Amino acid sequence: MHAAWLLVSVGCTSDHHVSPWPKDVSLQSLMRASTMEEHLERVAAEMQVEGLALDTEVCGELDDAETFCIRSYRGQDDLGNQRRAVRVATRYGVVMALGPTSSHDAMRGVEIALVPSLDEAWKSGTDLNGDGMPDVVVARSGGVLEVWGLHARGASPYPIDALVPVTGAMDVDGDGRPDLTGTVPVPPGESLVPSLVEVVSFAAGRYRADTPSVRGFHARRGREMAEERSGAAHVERAWHALRSGKDSAKVLKALDDVIEGVDDRSAEERAALRRWRNWLASAVAKEK
Repeated sequence: MHAAWLLVSVGCTSDHHVSPWPKDVSLQSLMRASTMEEHLERVAAEMQVEGLALDTEVCGELDDAETFCIRSYRGQDDLGNQRRAVRVATRYGVVMALGPTSSHDAMRGVEIALVPSLDEAWKSGTDLNGDGMPDVVVARSGGVLEVWGLHARGASPYPIDALVPVTGAMDVDGDGRPDLTGTVPVPPGESLVPSLVEVVSFAAGRYRADTPSVRGFHARRGREMAEERSGAAHVERAWHALRSGKDSAKVLKALDDVIEGVDDRSAEERAALRRWRNWLASAVAKEK
């Protein structure tokens, strides 16, 4: 099997569908000075046209005492497919608008949804990464997470430099803030099933896998399983060593030595170890 048999490509592109404003909203009315309440009224009118109802509302203050309001909406198309939308308004306008998906996309399982909180602890509308701005967490198809930073006049997603899509969160260094996590998928029918967890933490305006806190997490996990000798443990230990910043050539050589030492009667285990070794090599090469 090819070395890149498992590599998941994560890009910044996404299929954002933003609905047009209702016909009775003129450009002149959008350009004049408005309040947040007026913008929310226009959002409500848009959602009524789309057939979506208010699901969740979270309001708060930005660091300059400007207020904001996050609203998520939910509904169904004529075939019963879920449709969702997320809107964020300040007194300057609607600064974030995601969805709703079209009926065609809804049939394909494409969706966008507000995540009110991560692990019941870290809430949308609060500063989740310590940069002084409130954040909004949304989930796309398959539960893939995005974190958006809010400004009084706009919003933007933080880049996430992860080898696999992030779908969860944990605090790896005890600072009280969520670090994002993802799990390397195992192909159906694969005989060796290691648990490989990718972790990224926030630094310099983006979520990264090479921060001291993330590398420290992987170093600790590697030490904790130092005595384990199963095939999955060998792969997991190599993964943690690579993600902790150890020299990739040495880590892969150590795994090669393990593979060479597998008993001839365990040809399937040797082949599985070789597949995972090749994937690890491909993952390292992708980051360079």
